[in-house]
Amino acid sequence: MTSKEKFDEAIQKQIKALKGSNSKLLTPEQYKRTIEEVKAAQAKKKKKTSMDYRRLEKYAVVEVDGVERLIEPMRAGETVMKFYVHTDELYDVCREVLLQTGHGGRNKMEAYTIAGKYANISQKVHQTFKNHCEQCLSTEPTQRRGVTVRPIVQKEMNARVQIDLIDMQTSPDGEFRFILVVQDHLTKFIHLRALPRKEALCVAQHVVEIFLVFGAPSVLQSDNGREFANRIINSLHEMWPDLKIVHGTPRHSQSQGSVERANRDIQDILIKWMRDNGTTHWAEGLKFVASLKNRRHHQGIGRSPYEALFGCPMKVGLGTSFPPELVSNLESEEDLEVGRLRMDL
Repeated sequence: MTSKEKFDEAIQKQIKALKGSNSKLLTPEQYKRTIEEVKAAQAKKKKKTSMDYRRLEKYAVVEVDGVERLIEPMRAGETVMKFYVHTDELYDVCREVLLQTGHGGRNKMEAYTIAGKYANISQKVHQTFKNHCEQCLSTEPTQRRGVTVRPIVQKEMNARVQIDLIDMQTSPDGEFRFILVVQDHLTKFIHLRALPRKEALCVAQHVVEIFLVFGAPSVLQSDNGREFANRIINSLHEMWPDLKIVHGTPRHSQSQGSVERANRDIQDILIKWMRDNGTTHWAEGLKFVASLKNRRHHQGIGRSPYEALFGCPMKVGLGTSFPPELVSNLESEEDLEVGRLRMDL
C-alpha cells in the first residue's frame, strides 16, 4: 500500500470510531449533501427548524471559481476564511501543511491550520498524516533528555543575539562547508548563511550585513569560545566603527540548549527540503529553510518567530489568503480583484 492508501484507511477508521455523524470529517457525498442542506436553510425566510439553525451556526456556502465550498461562518472582525475539506482532499491538504511547516511536528501543523484556512483538520488528523509520511518516519529524532535551566529573560528584540556554526564538512556543497546560524534570543528569529570557512572575519562579513538591516544587539553570544567571539566583535568594529557590542559568557547553559535545539531543527528541515526537491545543494536551500522555520509555530513563544518580530504572520503570496482552487486560476491583478469579489459574496 502507498502512504496515501494507508492514510486514507486510517482516516476511515477514525470516522467509524466516531460513528460518522459525530466526526467533522466529511466524505465527498456528505460534503455535497451538506452544501444543499445549508443552502436550503439559508433560503428559508420563516419556520427554520432547530436543525437549520445548527447547520447555519456551523457552516456557510461560498462559490470559489464556479465551485461551491463549505466554510466556517465568519464572525465580526474575522478576516480569514476557513474552508471545510472532504476526505478525498485530506491527504493533499495535509501534505501542503506539512511542506509549509518544513515537516514540522503535530503542534506546528495544527498551529498553521488554526491560523490558516482549514476548519475541520484536527491535531489527530495531522498526527495520522505524519505517522504515514515516509520522510518523517525516516528522520524521526530520538528523544533527548536535557538539563532544565532558568531561561534568560529579554524584554526587547536584539538585546542578545546568538551565533553558531553547523559543521557540514562531511557533505560540502561546492566551496561551502559551514552554516552560520544567527538567532535573536527573544523572538527566536533566525538568519542562515553558507560559509566556505569558519574564520572570524568570514563570519563577521555576513553578520554585519544582517545587523545593518535588522539592527545590532547589545550582547553577542557564541558557544564557539570567548576568543572566537572576541575576534568576531573586533572584526565587526573594524567594518562598522560606531558599533559597540560585548560578548556573552561562552557555553552559557541558559542559552545553549535553545541553540542546540534550533540547530537540530535546521538540519532536519534542510534534509527534508533536499529530499523534497531532489537535490544535494544545501546552500541553495538555506534561505527556504530559514523562511520555513521563521514562519512556523514556536511552542516556547506561542507564535511564529516572524510574527514575534513583525507583529503579523508571514504571507506567502496569494496562497496565504485564497484557497488553492482559486489561486491556480489567478494570473493578473484583474483576476485578483474578481477573486476578492467572489470571496466577499
